[in-house]
Amino acid sequence: MKLTSALFLVFTIIFCGPILCAAEEITAEQYLKDMSVFSPVAENSIKDLIQQKEHAVPGAASKFDPFSYIPHGLLSVPPGTRVMIFSPHPDDESIAASGLIQRVLEGEGKVRVVFVTSGDGYTFAVRLRVKNARISARDFIEYGKRRQEEAVHALCELGLQPEDATFLGFPDDGIGNLWDSYWSDLKPFISPHTLFDRPHRKGMNRWVKYSGVSLRDEIERVIKEFSPDWVVLPDPRDYHPDHATAGVFVLDALRTIYSDEDTLPAKVLTYLVHYKGYPLASEWSNGISGTGIGGYSKISGETLAATQWMTLPLSPEEVEGKRRALISHACQLQMLQWFFRNFLLSSELYGSLDLMQVITVPLEYAAYYRHLAKADEPASKAEAGQ
Repeated sequence: MKLTSALFLVFTIIFCGPILCAAEEITAEQYLKDMSVFSPVAENSIKDLIQQKEHAVPGAASKFDPFSYIPHGLLSVPPGTRVMIFSPHPDDESIAASGLIQRVLEGEGKVRVVFVTSGDGYTFAVRLRVKNARISARDFIEYGKRRQEEAVHALCELGLQPEDATFLGFPDDGIGNLWDSYWSDLKPFISPHTLFDRPHRKGMNRWVKYSGVSLRDEIERVIKEFSPDWVVLPDPRDYHPDHATAGVFVLDALRTIYSDEDTLPAKVLTYLVHYKGYPLASEWSNGISGTGIGGYSKISGETLAATQWMTLPLSPEEVEGKRRALISHACQLQMLQWFFRNFLLSSELYGSLDLMQVITVPLEYAAYYRHLAKADEPASKAEAGQ
């Protein structure tokens, strides 16, 4: 009964309250009280979390390491680092990188979060929201609008401002299609949910089409505009097609940017969200070194096997910030509270890619689908000659 009342209060605050960028202060004691409702952290690790607040350095390593079963180094964030994070859907940035965002801001760095889609293709959630078996394109569009607003709210909870979010507006549940079947602007993808063939919201680039070449160009544009020191993207081995392929799109844009020898490569980090057993069970780590793009070992399995894993230990305050960010995604919380809880850990895990992996992975993926006649030739030209 108490849990039901707590959830009702949370939803009332989220749905009825305004979107503000001032996060309320919270003590470690309040944080621990909230853990029982929204965190899977075991009771025997609570003492370790309390001890973390005694460290002078934010995010000092805890004795409780949720990723102790896999070899990894410690991720250090230099002061003033500029970080660009790519999120396939609104909520992925909070799930995977809330701690990193807060750490960068603590060091007076800059963060830009790029949302590839607006999350407007979740049929089950839309049907649940409108409580009607017959749902329309307008319902999907309104759902995407709500998820964008919640994403901004979540970023504000982490210390960012609304202008630190960029929404590209590409089709939810269609990013994989753009790479393998709709690469050219000559034949754009039409979202089966919104019925649009291009970004349609105010503030987005509505001149582009839903095509692979347009998405790659948009990603390249935002990277050049922000000039990040670090680029954080979905791991290409993620089981979700939007995640895996969005990661490859970012790598392909970086490959193009780095073809200019005068451009200094950024540090490239990846994160997992959808992978069997991740992040709570250790079994996922046994097979990932042989896993390729999208979970298939036959595509770039060997190239990604060399990925080095890095952890970012979080302080209780940073975990609490992550919890607040996750709660901000009210549309998802209604269905995925159990999933969100899995990521409220005392560390975040990232894969670190070297320059050769950045260049090789998109080329191998393109060769698999045979949509690039030449490594550096725009796909639209290649298709026009077919």
